[in-house]
Amino acid sequence: MDCIICKNGTTLAGIDTLTFEMKGHLIIIRDVPGEVCENCGHFYIDSEAAIEVQKKTKRAVAEGAEVEILKYA
Repeated sequence: MDCIICKNGTTLAGIDTLTFEMKGHLIIIRDVPGEVCENCGHFYIDSEAAIEVQKKTKRAVAEGAEVEILKYA
């Protein structure tokens, strides 16, 4: 896929770490699969991964974690 940010690179399969702050909770999710622009490094995730990340984030907040570091898998 062509990168919509830099318009000069194409994306390749990769992984990244995503960080969220939600209601005063800091949630970090490591090894999230997606695509990374080979030029600018912008990270894209598909809808399936986005749903899983959202579930993990909501679960951590519901359990009362102030800071939570999770692996995607």
